[in-house]
Amino acid sequence: MANKDFSVRDDNFKRDKLSKRRKEILEAIILEHLKNAQAVGSKILSENYDFTVSSATIRNDMAELTKNGFIEQPHTSAGRVPTDKGYKFYINDIIDFEKNIPEQKIKMMQTLLSQNYQSIENMLSSILKFLANVSGQLSIIAEPDFSAGLLKKLDIFKIESNRLLIVISLDVGLDKTVIIQNSHNLSDAQIAAMVRYFNNQFAGLPIYQILLQFPKMLESEKLQKKSLFLKITSEITNAMNQASRYVMRFDGSVGFLNQPEFKSREKILQLLKIINKQDDFIEIFQKYKQDDYTILLGDEIRGENFADLVLIFGRYRVMGLNGFIGILGTKRMNYRENIPMICFASRMITEMTTKGTVMPYFDKEKLYV
Repeated sequence: MANKDFSVRDDNFKRDKLSKRRKEILEAIILEHLKNAQAVGSKILSENYDFTVSSATIRNDMAELTKNGFIEQPHTSAGRVPTDKGYKFYINDIIDFEKNIPEQKIKMMQTLLSQNYQSIENMLSSILKFLANVSGQLSIIAEPDFSAGLLKKLDIFKIESNRLLIVISLDVGLDKTVIIQNSHNLSDAQIAAMVRYFNNQFAGLPIYQILLQFPKMLESEKLQKKSLFLKITSEITNAMNQASRYVMRFDGSVGFLNQPEFKSREKILQLLKIINKQDDFIEIFQKYKQDDYTILLGDEIRGENFADLVLIFGRYRVMGLNGFIGILGTKRMNYRENIPMICFASRMITEMTTKGTVMPYFDKEKLYV
C-alpha cells in the first residue's frame, strides 16, 4: 500500500478505485513513459511485463484507463501516455515510499550537512547542488524569510570612502548584510548617531513591523527638518527591504536540458522565463507555507506555461524562520526517490539548524512524521 504521507496536494482530487491489474497496467505505462518519453502500446506491455492476460485484455484495460482519464492517446501515436490524473494516482495509491527510501543518498545528504553545519549558507548551497545532481532536475531554494525575525541590532560600517556596509542582526543569531553608497559623505560621528537612533527605536521589533513604521516616522515634523537624516533613513529602509526578501537560487545538472521535453528552442526559452519570475515561486511557497511539503503538477503550479512540469518542495525552518527547498522538473521524473528526498532534505535542514545534529537515516518514523 502506498505511504499516504506523500500524497499530491489537490483539494479537487477525487479518490478513484482501480482493480489490481489496472493499477499494474497504469504503473507499467508510467514506468515505460518515464524511460523514453514515448507513448506506450499494448505490445510493449505484453513483451516487457508478466501480465497473465492476453493482449486483447490489456487493450481493453487501457481503453478503460483512457475513458476514466488516467492515460491519453497522443494524436500521432497508437500508444498512450499518463495524464496528470494518472500521475496523481500513481503517487497517491501505487508507490510504496517506505520500500523506496534511497538510504545511500540519505547518508550522502547527512554527510554534506555534517561537513557544512557551521555555515547555514554553505549547508543550503551544498544541499541545493546535491538535489540537482541526484534528481537530474532543477533544484530550487528560497532562503529564510528574514522579515519575520526580531531585530537585535543594526550596525553601519565604512568599507570604503564611498560605500557603507549595513549589518542587520536578528535575535536568533542570523545576520544579513547590504552594501549601499555613502553618497552623503557621512562622518563616523554621524554614522554612530544613526546607529544609536535606530537601535533605540527598533531593537526587539520584527523587521516587517519596522518597515511598516518607517513611512509614519518619516512624516514627523521633527524629522522633516533633518533632510540628511531623512535621506539616509530612506536608504536604510531600502536596505532592510532588500535584506528581508526571500533569496532564490537555482541549480541544474548537465543533463537537465537534454531531456526530450526541452528539445525545442521555444521550450528552453519558456523555462528561462519561468525561472526569471522568481516572485511567482515565492507566491506559491507562501500559499502552501503551512504544509511540510507540496507536490503540484502541470498548470496547478502557475498556468499553462508549467503544463509539462512538476514542482515538489518542502518547508524548512532556520532559527524559527521559514525557508523552502525543492525541485522543478519534468513529469517523467523519479517520483519514488525525489518526493522523499525533498521531504528528508527539508526536515534534515530544520533538525541540523535547530539541534546541531542530523537525524539517523534509519529512523523511518521520525523521517515520515
